[in-house]
Amino acid sequence: MRKILGLLLAVALLLIAVPAAGAEPDARPFKGSMSGSITFEMDPSCDNNQWLLRTDSLATGNVSHMGRSLMASSHCTPAAAEIDGGEMTLTAANGDRVFIEYTGTAPPPNAAGIIVVDVEFVIIGGDGRFDGASGGGDMTGFIVFEGIEDPEWPASWVWSGTIGY
Repeated sequence: MRKILGLLLAVALLLIAVPAAGAEPDARPFKGSMSGSITFEMDPSCDNNQWLLRTDSLATGNVSHMGRSLMASSHCTPAAAEIDGGEMTLTAANGDRVFIEYTGTAPPPNAAGIIVVDVEFVIIGGDGRFDGASGGGDMTGFIVFEGIEDPEWPASWVWSGTIGY
């Protein structure tokens, strides 16, 4: 009987000492690179600019912990350089997703015709294996300016940060 009580006490102490899975996920490096394009669409809710335009991005590439992935993002096209209210979804090949919000800057193109976008991102959740994901970091986008008459421009993104899930 003493052995059983001792075993039960040891198990109870172990359960108290180990946090519940997912309570505070360990932060892991989170890196990725993707290439694709951005497009501009009319969106009346984007009243922060005189054009009522929304910038949508679609790209594919590799993301740590996700492998080959699809990125879809959207924000109202900024009238100045400040990007606010950006939303992004990363979808792994198996369908698991990571949800991200971002803010940053998108200045005019440099002398080479490249818009270098600097973004801070926050992971606000996910589904599947990434349910309850958290973390964040920095992302840089490189957009080839092709003129305002062209509604689709080539772009690439790289980011580095952390993810916990």
